[in-house]
Amino acid sequence: MHGKPGASPVQCAADDETAYLAAIVDSSADAVLGTDNDGVIRSWNRACERMLGHSAAEMIGTSVFDIVPPELREEARAIRARVSLGESIESFETLRITKQGHPIEVSITFSPIRTKADTIIGISAIVRDVSQSKKAERSAAMLAAIVASSSDGVVSKTLDGTITSWNRSAERIFGFSESEMINQSIRTIIPSERQAEEDRILATVISGAIVDNFETIRIRKDGAQIDVSVTVSPVRDSAGRVIGASKIVRDITDKRQTREQLRTLLAEVNHRSKNLLSLVQAIARQMTRHGRQLDLGRFLERLQAIAGNQDLLIQNDWRFIPLGDLVRSQLGAFGDPVSNRIAIDGPQIELTPEAAQSIGMAIHELATNAAKYGALSNDDGQIVIRWSTDGQLFDMSWTENGGPPVSPPAHTGFGSRVISDMVRSGLDGTVEVLFPVSGLHWHLTCPLQRLSRTRINAHR
Repeated sequence: MHGKPGASPVQCAADDETAYLAAIVDSSADAVLGTDNDGVIRSWNRACERMLGHSAAEMIGTSVFDIVPPELREEARAIRARVSLGESIESFETLRITKQGHPIEVSITFSPIRTKADTIIGISAIVRDVSQSKKAERSAAMLAAIVASSSDGVVSKTLDGTITSWNRSAERIFGFSESEMINQSIRTIIPSERQAEEDRILATVISGAIVDNFETIRIRKDGAQIDVSVTVSPVRDSAGRVIGASKIVRDITDKRQTREQLRTLLAEVNHRSKNLLSLVQAIARQMTRHGRQLDLGRFLERLQAIAGNQDLLIQNDWRFIPLGDLVRSQLGAFGDPVSNRIAIDGPQIELTPEAAQSIGMAIHELATNAAKYGALSNDDGQIVIRWSTDGQLFDMSWTENGGPPVSPPAHTGFGSRVISDMVRSGLDGTVEVLFPVSGLHWHLTCPLQRLSRTRINAHR
């Protein structure tokens, strides 16, 4: 017995019980305080001191509203009014202020303090600091929002490959909804011939390492295969043990196609470059046959004609050159006579680079000859350039008239070989060059498939 000297046994027992309860409250991990009905603090345990920084000596006898932020005091008064009428309020989340003036997030359970006669004489408050849990909740919510809104597919799985999360982008990439994939095996989206990849990925993750930007193929819901880049990281528990894996998946189908196209284009450029160098060598060799001195001006003009072809080829992604554009490009070096003295007529035909090279060089040589000796050497001459096709054969002609009287040349030079031999051998066609007095006539026929890979556009 530890009651007061002279006290009755009943009084001593009551005093012991009161002291016992006071000790429990004082040693509680939660902050516990009591006030009278006016809000004057009557008790303040050690957890209150740890949480809010004020000692019991500093707080006993002061107003409980001193630890309530000013903007929340009306809310606090309303709560106390309800409790004063006998209502208990559990886990009310709000803010309180520490001795240093810092707000902290707390969860408070308010209860009325009653006498044995059931009279409410005050209010008890059990206050729990929830700052850390709230911070964790906000962080988790932020991470969840980031994952949900990510443009990459984000998937988590257990160490046996069972899917535990599947975001919206994963739905978009693979076509499976979240409900279809949760608790399913990740192997559902892995092609049968690549199942061993998952074994290696899981082994890497279990060892604690990361699989970074692994490019592979996965399967969509519709069965189509897609190129993806996958980064897989281990997920650890609070003890640091690997308990699962997170997977970030990026659809790289477009990227891989672009890379393949670039590789093809570079190979084409390499091929074309070698062809061009061979062509330049051939022109230089032909122009200096039999010991002739190189006519540098004509040599440069021919190189310029080749360069014009290359410009058109680049404009069309190295795939083709429209015949009409090719003809106009080669005639561009002779001023702007096309609309007045040169008539161009024919359907749109997409020439292969090889065919464009042969026909382009021929047009250049014909135009050069016309400017020196033919229809473009005076003010009255005219040229008609026509081409057509019947679906199988291609037919093209160059007809001059109105120029000086024409006669067959006494000898043939490099230009003659370009418009006849080079075109004939390059296109497996026949070339006819006639010299009537009225003007030069050049005529080409060849299989359509030798100069174009596409069907003919009827528009001119």
